[in-house]
Amino acid sequence: MSAVPPPTAALADLAAVLGEDNVRTLVRTFLRDFPLSFQELSGGKRSNRHRVAHSMKSNSRLMGALTLSQRMAELEARLERADGLDVTPADLTAINAEFEKIAGPLRTFVAA
Repeated sequence: MSAVPPPTAALADLAAVLGEDNVRTLVRTFLRDFPLSFQELSGGKRSNRHRVAHSMKSNSRLMGALTLSQRMAELEARLERADGLDVTPADLTAINAEFEKIAGPLRTFVAA
């Protein structure tokens, strides 16, 4: 067992079921994939941005990054509506800031 516990209650609960090593694998995947998904929000088809926002919402919730998950849920809902506002530079800035808040503790957890 590591000296660095899971950084969120959601990950601690998941570790109790799956084990910390498996949760670390999930966290590493999140840390690798979230920035790639973030890049996809800037271009391409609206339907793809909607799908990406949905995935980012779910993955953030799994990590216990509830503020980030909520932000992604709001973006997902906007992208779902044909008349909804598209992804804005302000959205991208806010999403990146929320990701960075959780990324540090997640990186510490997986490095242990």
